[in-house]
Amino acid sequence: MKAVSYIRVSTEDQAKHGVSLDNQAERIRVYCAYKGLELVAEIRDEGVSGGINKAREGFIRLLDRVEQSDIEAIVLYDVERLSRDMLTLLALERLLNEHDVELHTVDGQIDTSTPNGFMAFAMKAFLGEMERRQIKYRTKKAMEHKKAHGQVVGSVPYGYRREGDALIPDLAEQGVIRTANVMYQAGARLVEIVAHLNEQGITTRDGKPWTPMQVKRIIDGYENKFRKPKTKLSSACRQFIEAIA
Repeated sequence: MKAVSYIRVSTEDQAKHGVSLDNQAERIRVYCAYKGLELVAEIRDEGVSGGINKAREGFIRLLDRVEQSDIEAIVLYDVERLSRDMLTLLALERLLNEHDVELHTVDGQIDTSTPNGFMAFAMKAFLGEMERRQIKYRTKKAMEHKKAHGQVVGSVPYGYRREGDALIPDLAEQGVIRTANVMYQAGARLVEIVAHLNEQGITTRDGKPWTPMQVKRIIDGYENKFRKPKTKLSSACRQFIEAIA
């Protein structure tokens, strides 16, 4: 059975866990010899995060090899080398199934050619997704805590200025925010608020005329009054769901 290995390491992974490319490659070679798999190619992504699939050249080449139908198995050190995103993993498994390509992992010895192997793969995908969301949740709460205590987080929002590690209200910008919010609550549209600010000679922090998008950001609760617009990802997910139903 012809197999391709895929190995990836981010700078953070290598620094924290010592999961080097060569270590993964050697473990995969031993696994293939044990399982009787013929390793015909090795694909690498070095120092690349698994967060953005299209930014991983090796990952894209891996998908190309699957669609060429010239391999029968993919071998990884562990599932997280592919992704921690559950949708990515389950979509990839469906793609592999369509092309009769098995997925094997050294860690945990997952083999999707069997029902039990698929269950193990699905559980790893679920646990990886849970960890990814926990990290996102903890980061969000940490940022909220810093903001609540007046610490600067990221860029300085309009209406404030930086003093050391603290945010101090900027009286002039706070006045612009009040004007925009009063007009909005009175029924003014974004374009009307923009026109008023620009006619009064009130510029943005960069000294440029206001735009509707910039005004929207300083209006309290504006986003909650309108339906969230579709994103490319949401549209793609809709198409994917319809395709596999």
